Amino acid sequence: MKTLLICSVIALATSCSCQKDGQTGSGTADKATSSEDQPTMAETGPAVLVYSTTTDHNDHVPVMLSDDGKAIVSYPDPTDLRSSDGLPKPTDLGKGYRLDNRGIGTNVAFLSMGYAEYAALEKAPSTAELMAMILDRDPLKELYHCGPRTKYTDVVAELKKIIEADALGSRCKKLK
Repeated sequence: MKTLLICSVIALATSCSCQKDGQTGSGTADKATSSEDQPTMAETGPAVLVYSTTTDHNDHVPVMLSDDGKAIVSYPDPTDLRSSDGLPKPTDLGKGYRLDNRGIGTNVAFLSMGYAEYAALEKAPSTAELMAMILDRDPLKELYHCGPRTKYTDVVAELKKIIEADALGSRCKKLK
């Protein structure tokens, strides 16, 4: 039985080969992995999320809730908020819009704790403690996905122009 299995594996391995590309004569993998179908660098990278809120949450730490809003599924470690560039607060884009610099989504909630206070903690609070700190469970008026950051030369300046021209809805995908 063992010999039959080994022979089957060898026969299968030797019978498999890549298709030949008639023009180049080189082996190619299936079309799903060809370089022509791969996204370019400008199509990948961190997402640009632009949002507006019902009240000012510029200094409040965001957490992500489950779809039913009953549990926290994602929250930052205090060290995530410390960097040489300063605190990752959202960037004001004008007309009440902010550029996310933390990683929010449609199920975002904001804590009553500010960025500096949270970043100064030695360890993250428990999820039960974080749930008790939630200030606003449904803060978003609007949320837009504006592509990857690598698509922009100067993300803040370009987004400000889009917002000033009232073109956010036509240039970005509305998530909420």
